[in-house]
Amino acid sequence: MSEAPLTKPPGGRRPGRVERRRARVRQRILEVTEALTRANGVDAVTVEDITEAADVARRTFYHYFESKNAALVPIARKQTRELNRRIDRTVERIDDPAEVISVALRHTLRSMPEDPLCAWFLFHSGLPHKRLREGIGESGYRDVKRGVESGRFKLDNEAAAATLLSGALIGALSERLEGKLTDSDLDDTVEYLLRLLGVSPDEAQDIAHRPLPELVSE
Repeated sequence: MSEAPLTKPPGGRRPGRVERRRARVRQRILEVTEALTRANGVDAVTVEDITEAADVARRTFYHYFESKNAALVPIARKQTRELNRRIDRTVERIDDPAEVISVALRHTLRSMPEDPLCAWFLFHSGLPHKRLREGIGESGYRDVKRGVESGRFKLDNEAAAATLLSGALIGALSERLEGKLTDSDLDDTVEYLLRLLGVSPDEAQDIAHRPLPELVSE
């Protein structure tokens, strides 16, 4: 998915003709960049490919983006956040904080490596811990906090636990991307993370291996 075109510049005034044209050009570049990278892979696409397909000059491309990666970041960031919104909608009717975390993490571990732009965003566009926080950090922090406040999770040091959770997720996502972890391995990973949050081993094993609800559509 690519970014929506600019409708109102800062200040709320109606954009003029030049601003609307620039927004359309930028949007076209983003759409072409996404289409090409999905079809051919991130590494195979060049700025020349993008400018030719978008029918813009190289200088026009560089007016909006300093590099191909700079054009990919807003596309991938939006894709990652949209995945997070879909996960949020999937778990919104689940009451148990432990099951919320389980379903959310199991979908995250499956879905992010499957999308080449999400995977690129996480591992090649910046620091993985920072990108993970941008993608799912807000929802993850919220869900863990709810579990702590309700007494479902027992954490003596929330900051340390958050660091461990983040590191474990990045490691599992990396291994999944390389084809080293099966779905069962991912569910085992979530089981261990639930135990880190204070869920008993037997209950964590049960929750992490329940049938996974289907991810809601966009």
